Amino acid sequence: MIKKTKYKIIKNKYFWISIFFFIWMSFFDSNSFMLHYRFQNSIRKMTYNRDFLKKKIILEGSQLKKLKTDTLYLEKLAREKFYMKKEDEDLFIVSRKNKKNNKLTSHINE
Repeated sequence: MIKKTKYKIIKNKYFWISIFFFIWMSFFDSNSFMLHYRFQNSIRKMTYNRDFLKKKIILEGSQLKKLKTDTLYLEKLAREKFYMKKEDEDLFIVSRKNKKNNKLTSHINE
C-alpha cells in the first residue's frame, strides 16, 4: 500500500511540474529567489552605510563648528595631531617600542 502511494506521487505530472517550477523560480528566472535574497542583502548593507555616514556627517559638522568658534580647541588639535609648536618651544615626540628592533624611537623638532 505504501509503495503504491509513493509510486502514484512519483508518477503524478503535477508533482513534476511543481518541482520544475520551484527549481526554475529558485535559480533560473530573472526574478529568482536567489536574486531577491542578494538584493535584500545589498539593501540592508546600503541602509547601514547610509545611517553610519549620516552620523559621521553630524559628528564632523559639530567638530567643524567647534574649530571655527573655539581657538583653544584649534590650538590643541594643531599641537596633538599635526605636531605644531610655538616659535619659542621645543617639541619632543617619543614613540612606543618598535616590535621589530625593540628600540625607542624619538623625533625632535626645533
